[in-house]
Amino acid sequence: MKTKLIFSTEAKDTEQWSNLPFVPRINEWLNLQDILKTEELKEIKASAYCWSGVRGIVQSIEYRHDGDDFYVEIHVWCED
Repeated sequence: MKTKLIFSTEAKDTEQWSNLPFVPRINEWLNLQDILKTEELKEIKASAYCWSGVRGIVQSIEYRHDGDDFYVEIHVWCED
């Protein structure tokens, strides 16, 4: 399913589009190493105060409509 992932830290939010084969649940851990490239992980880690760079926790899930298409917007918190 077309998915807009928003990775949040104390300092910055980063957006990434993906096609996830599943929709995670709120408060579920998400292994970001399976989704993102090494450069993208480094960028998020640079804006975090304290983050291992491995996983994030799903804070919210919203279903959105964009023109003729539906997509899922998932907010992931990337701080330990």
